[in-house]
Amino acid sequence: MFVVLMICLLAAVGYSIAGTLVTLPISPKVGEQIQIEYTPLDADKSMLEGKSIHAVVYTFTAAAELPLAIEIPLDKRSGKWTGSITVPKDAVYGIIKVGNGLVYDTNKELFWEIMSHNDKGQPVEGANLKAAMARYGQLPAPCRMKDDFSEALEHLNKETRIYPKNVVAQFNYIMIAKNLGDLTEDEAKGKYRELTSQVSQIQTPLEAIAIAQAYAEQQKQEESERVMTDAARRFPTSTVAEQAQLQELGASKSLDEFVGRASEHLAMWTTSPARQNIIDAVLNATTQQSAMSQLFSFVSTTKGLSARTIHQAVNFIGSVDSLRPQALRLVDEGIAASRDASRRPQNMGTSEWSEEQRLASSQLRFVQGAILRAMGRTDEAIVALEQSVELGGDDLEKGCIEMLVELHSAGGQTKKAMRLAERAMSLGVATPKVVDTFRAMLRADGEDSTDISEREQELRAMGRKRMATKVVQDMLNLQAIEGTFTTLDGKPVKISDWKGKVVIIDYWATWCGPCRQSFPSLQKLYLRYKDNPNVVFAIVNVWERSDDRVKTVREFMSKNASLTFPMYLDKDDSVVGKFGVTGIPTKFYLGKDGRVQFKEVGLHPEEQFLDEATNRIEALLAQ
Repeated sequence: MFVVLMICLLAAVGYSIAGTLVTLPISPKVGEQIQIEYTPLDADKSMLEGKSIHAVVYTFTAAAELPLAIEIPLDKRSGKWTGSITVPKDAVYGIIKVGNGLVYDTNKELFWEIMSHNDKGQPVEGANLKAAMARYGQLPAPCRMKDDFSEALEHLNKETRIYPKNVVAQFNYIMIAKNLGDLTEDEAKGKYRELTSQVSQIQTPLEAIAIAQAYAEQQKQEESERVMTDAARRFPTSTVAEQAQLQELGASKSLDEFVGRASEHLAMWTTSPARQNIIDAVLNATTQQSAMSQLFSFVSTTKGLSARTIHQAVNFIGSVDSLRPQALRLVDEGIAASRDASRRPQNMGTSEWSEEQRLASSQLRFVQGAILRAMGRTDEAIVALEQSVELGGDDLEKGCIEMLVELHSAGGQTKKAMRLAERAMSLGVATPKVVDTFRAMLRADGEDSTDISEREQELRAMGRKRMATKVVQDMLNLQAIEGTFTTLDGKPVKISDWKGKVVIIDYWATWCGPCRQSFPSLQKLYLRYKDNPNVVFAIVNVWERSDDRVKTVREFMSKNASLTFPMYLDKDDSVVGKFGVTGIPTKFYLGKDGRVQFKEVGLHPEEQFLDEATNRIEALLAQ
């Protein structure tokens, strides 16, 4: 565990291609104005066209756990985009990206950096420490840098050399050096002993966490707990005090107790860095146990929830007939949340947040339309679905398009249905059902099969071109997850062994009907790439309900000889847990650096699955 708790949030992901960004002065003093000059590459044209360009500067203070996002408008001058910012006086370090709210240039996930300096020309205390922590790969998604522990160690070395009394930096240096193999276990313990013996008075909550962990590394649990207890008393509103309550929350013995404690925690710690993690944990716990009434109660009483969170909850609550009226009320609350600027996280720029709210609003209207349709209120459903399409722009939900095309077609609005189907195909978001409806409508108008095919291929070509660009923007860029699978012959294989290749992991079980139904499509995808040495398929059996998992899987494979993709076991179901899987089938697409870039849950029509999977694999291969 690192000293600072970092929370992962979903947001737009920047291009892998990088322009050039210069900041002046190169070594700014605290509170000094900084000039930003950005020169894009030709490949960034789609980011620059039709939208205003801005820089997002994430400023880090020495004490805060999360950065503050400051958005700076950039003006175009002689092919360059320029702007300026006066960095807050308490900021010690900052990173910068450039974009339009939806697409960002993140300098190949390295961002561009600024570091505050003192009058002696040295980085201020905490600057190199924050630069190191930024490289742990645990920042929120809008500002998550590519992890680089070797470079982090260099920054920690600089910090401890210039500021030898920086306890947090010392602890982090020992921890990273041990993990990289620069220190043996015994050497690290010795340095932990030196660190705990030299600190007589803890000055900050972060120091308390560092010293407590240093004691824990020495197997001195009582001393570790004493430090945390004392710090919680001295810093009652800090993350140290919150940690004790989080432990109680994790020790809940029932769902009702967990949800109740979570509500109390969120009410007490309104700006907690762990806030979204707690909310997501409640959503996962209630949905896994089909406790929709508890979920509705939690969402309707918890203040400040994001539109995205409300959409996730409504998706489940609206599936229960008796709760549909309540779900519709939550949709209205979600729309209101999307317009409430006070709910913008401090680590997300205003334009990026606005784009997220637009998409969340579109998704909420889609769910609203689906619920209204299920209730037999067709006219109202069409209005909601049309609002979803309007809000979504080019980022349309496939299910929404399919439902609206079907309703228009059934209601005799064939022109509307045709225009929508053509638009969906040209954007690459048409489902097989939309394509079938498109063909049927043309046949009904007297078009022959050749003309229909040519028209369809033209629209599909446009869609494929767009999706090839968009799939890059949809990458999750989540931290790499380590784990060991086992072949049916008992050979262990680490996920990290596949680094440098694109990896498709599919979690399944023999008792899972949708898993088995997905295999013919998966086999076709495997055959498409089986001769490519840079693509790895790992079909991983989990949660099996038999004592002899190997025998069960072997029997399944022998009865399905047409399936030739590689089969693995997650013997103790530990790896699937690290991936946060709550239902199967679930697929993950890993980039060459091991990061999780795409996640796919459930069973999809074959044509749709093959199109989407191919786009993802090709995008990852191109990295």
